[in-house]
Amino acid sequence: MPYFKNAGLEVSQGNTKIGLDTLIFNMGSAETCPSKALGLCKLGKKCYAMKPERIYPGCLPYRDRQETYWKTASAKDIASALSEIINKRNKKQRVIDYVRFNESGDFWSQEDIAKLDTIAGYVRAETGVFIYGYTARKDLDFQGVVSFSVKGSGHSAGNNGEAIAVKASKLANLKHKGIYEQAGKKYTVCLMDCSKCNFCKVHDGRNIVFPIH
Repeated sequence: MPYFKNAGLEVSQGNTKIGLDTLIFNMGSAETCPSKALGLCKLGKKCYAMKPERIYPGCLPYRDRQETYWKTASAKDIASALSEIINKRNKKQRVIDYVRFNESGDFWSQEDIAKLDTIAGYVRAETGVFIYGYTARKDLDFQGVVSFSVKGSGHSAGNNGEAIAVKASKLANLKHKGIYEQAGKKYTVCLMDCSKCNFCKVHDGRNIVFPIH
């Protein structure tokens, strides 16, 4: 997995699931995740972001550095550093189309939402790249967000639909292929390979369901 650093900002370029067209940055680790601390995360110990922090010695320190950078750098500096990395990667051939925020961790406060919205607007204008992600922070307000896309994890408080997780067995035999229904809502079943899909990356209000194995 390629990593890039610029003026204190550290990001990675995709992985086997997300795809190499996406850069990833975090506001914090799974260990310090505010949603976990507040009891808002429905995945609990099944959070996939926890595993690499436990088995790879460099993962947690890396995400801790990202948290420190996020909390201390200005929106302008983050946006500039991120745009420079994207433009450098896309100089000869466009390889980066998206930025995923918070593969681990979550928003710390309402101020973080406004900060990311400022960053996303700048990055979109400078690079044409769109920022997206998920949040379990149903206690925060995302209605004013205009420049990035966020799905609510287990709730619809984001600005781009809802994402839920259910046992894979519930999705094995669907009456309508690719669509799962729960509590009167329809959810598109995750393909489990973001390199071949943009269901979460496109801002269309689509609800998504992830299978838990």
